[in-house]
Amino acid sequence: MTEERRLAAIMFSDVCGFSRIMGADEQRALSIIEMALSSIEQGASVYGGRMIKKMGDGALCEFPSAVNAVRAALAVQKAVSEHNATAPADEQFQMRIGIHVGDVVVSGGDILGDGVNVASRIEPLAEPGGICISRDVFDLVKNKVLIETVNLGPHDLKNISRQVDIYKVLLDAVASLPPTATPPVPHNGSVRRRRRRIAGFVILTILLLAGIGILKRKAGQNRAARMFESVTAAARTSLDSGNPQAAMKALDTFPARFAGTEWQTRIDEMKERIRQRMAREDIASRQEAFFKAIEANNREAALALIDPEILRTVDGSAIWLRARMAAGILKHSDQSHETDPYRITSVTLDETGIRAHVNLEVRRRKLGQEEPVWEPVPPLEWRLLNDSWYLHPSAKRPGDDTGPGINRNPSQPRRLRDKSSMGR
Repeated sequence: MTEERRLAAIMFSDVCGFSRIMGADEQRALSIIEMALSSIEQGASVYGGRMIKKMGDGALCEFPSAVNAVRAALAVQKAVSEHNATAPADEQFQMRIGIHVGDVVVSGGDILGDGVNVASRIEPLAEPGGICISRDVFDLVKNKVLIETVNLGPHDLKNISRQVDIYKVLLDAVASLPPTATPPVPHNGSVRRRRRRIAGFVILTILLLAGIGILKRKAGQNRAARMFESVTAAARTSLDSGNPQAAMKALDTFPARFAGTEWQTRIDEMKERIRQRMAREDIASRQEAFFKAIEANNREAALALIDPEILRTVDGSAIWLRARMAAGILKHSDQSHETDPYRITSVTLDETGIRAHVNLEVRRRKLGQEEPVWEPVPPLEWRLLNDSWYLHPSAKRPGDDTGPGINRNPSQPRRLRDKSSMGR
């Protein structure tokens, strides 16, 4: 079988510090690799080359000419530089690129030979975000590509029998040209060819930036999803341990840069559910405290839980008296159990978030029944005022001349309240 040989320009590239990035954040590393390899592949395609293979965090590309290989490398590094100028720190990355021209052997879809080996040894000599080329490449492009270089001198390359002169491409000189400015006029070539080269470079840069932008958005979505899972998992753990305040703090750590995404919407919905849970728990606790204050004959503590707007228009003594009477009647209605003769079944919030109703049941003994039964009673209303919940007694019932009271208090059955009113 006759082997196929040809002269080709070989470009090696890899992501700088990839092992460190992978060790710190595997998903971030994979997103960066995807952006880097996409940039390389697009650059090679636009300039007539092809990506031979991907090698972890790097790639091997082949070009029909050294000029095209250098132009592609310049376009890729410029696109990555512009991406880094606006991207968050965790989305930034840099690449090294090395280029050599030499004889290669085609083997299936791969290429082998001295040219490939030399290019692979040149690439690590480049600085992060930089390009290094061999003297063979420099001699071919020095009058055809607008670049400035520094001769780094001859280098001994691993497993290469001869020294190779290495040139560093000064990317700052290329980057210093304004995007719309015309580069310095070379000593040869027509104006038309120069314009075509400039137009091609600009188009390629746009394509590369567009590709990076798409991958950047995809990477951003992946990061938002991972962050969402992280903060909501922490929030659920706090909720399971009965600490909704810690759950809210965990949700507050969701980065503001993801505002407007579906993940932020879901975070906001979860926050609202937790706020409602905290409100229900607070109201239930205050309702229990109100009942306990009455049982302990603690007038001050009980009235502190009454809506201040009610207390400004109604005598607090009247409210306290009715509450004490209701508690006394209920206490004597069933003396067969040591537990409280009332229980809270649920707390419901209205759509405004400033009104709530505490649903209760009271234990009553009916004629002909040995054991008392739990029966629902009209709910008690609570209102939010200055970030605190207060019991809001209903207005007095028609025919009740004793003044406003806690007429919906479940601790006083309606039948008994009616009788007590008639007696007065």
